[in-house]
Amino acid sequence: MGTDQESYCGNRMDSYEERRNKVRRFQLTSDIFFCKVLEDKEACQEVIRILLGHPSLVVKDVKTQYSIRNIENRSVVLDVLAEDTDGRMVNVEMQVSEDEDHQRRARYYQASMDMSFLEKGCPYEELPELYLIFITEKDFLCQKTGISYIDRVVRGRGTVTDNGVHEVYANLTYGCEDEKIDELLRYMKRSDCDYQTEVFPNVVRKVRYLKEQKEGVEIMCRILEEERNEGIMIGMEKGIQAFICDNREENIPRERVLVKLQKRFELSEEEAKKWLRKYWG
Repeated sequence: MGTDQESYCGNRMDSYEERRNKVRRFQLTSDIFFCKVLEDKEACQEVIRILLGHPSLVVKDVKTQYSIRNIENRSVVLDVLAEDTDGRMVNVEMQVSEDEDHQRRARYYQASMDMSFLEKGCPYEELPELYLIFITEKDFLCQKTGISYIDRVVRGRGTVTDNGVHEVYANLTYGCEDEKIDELLRYMKRSDCDYQTEVFPNVVRKVRYLKEQKEGVEIMCRILEEERNEGIMIGMEKGIQAFICDNREENIPRERVLVKLQKRFELSEEEAKKWLRKYWG
């Protein structure tokens, strides 16, 4: 994330047409845009139905940028978490820009979700069916197909066992034999708002709204500005941390560092004291 808002939405002096043209650059491969499109329940339902091959699945609720906090260990933020009318949970992740171990990421996401789903004292049978759908740029499984469904199989027997977890890995490099999946994955790479389809019309409707209609364009610009401001704050905190640590290593008196902090970062005395408590000790 942390996309520079300036490169997409310009500034407040830009005309609506200029801002719209910049927002139109977005594709569904952008996790920001992907989440905003799939917060629409009908659009999310289409994507899940197609990728899972469950045409009758009905999404009851959907949340995007869903945070699962872990005080002692690493927290996670899910792109999309949906629940269907049968109580099944579906996590959809757009991970095209990530060059890492997606299977271990899926493992950690699953563990984090299971911990959040099951309350203390409840039997394991109450864990819901969980579907993990990861969309990546590359075919990291080296299967030379656009989608792979993972099963747990007893070695030497070929017997499939079911623990309620279903992993699906789609990629944007290879095509699929399934025409609907193939069309959807191709559209994710080039999300044209003028696209016509009967396979996922609600996805295209939401894309068109965010790229073409004034309200949708302004929504995207606000999101990008928030992301940009958050990135600036993170960068500023890292700078403050380095500044304090460097001065401490050079044995600069704490009182002098307090003054320097206020001048260097334009902080109030209380703000500077807060950062000193955090990084000086």
